[in-house]
Amino acid sequence: MTHALSDDDKLAIARRFAAASRQNDPEAYTALCTPDAVTWHNFDGVEVPTDKTLRTIAWLHRTVPDLTWVDVALLATPSGFVSQTIMTGTAPGGPLNVHSCIVVTLTEDGLVARVDEYLDPAQTAVLAG
Repeated sequence: MTHALSDDDKLAIARRFAAASRQNDPEAYTALCTPDAVTWHNFDGVEVPTDKTLRTIAWLHRTVPDLTWVDVALLATPSGFVSQTIMTGTAPGGPLNVHSCIVVTLTEDGLVARVDEYLDPAQTAVLAG
């Protein structure tokens, strides 16, 4: 029998999910997701599977060696959590400053099933150099 996740449970999962991404830890990230988890992007309307998301995370860490996230807000929702951050670092084309928001849907067991990612792609132009 599963029980409803408390807000504290959801926020603890959110922190582990953020840490896996920020530490470029694909094993930890994958362990937090369902096998069929997807990330949807507002800027292209595309859903991508976890393995593609992990490749993007690894590329970001290679491209921006001093990549960091500033936490703005972290809120539990009825279906998971919302995280608002600012991604910063020194990109090939100059300072990186990307405002981002993710809306995450969790399963009853606390696994990430879906990430809806919202950001302004114009802010990522410096990644191309």
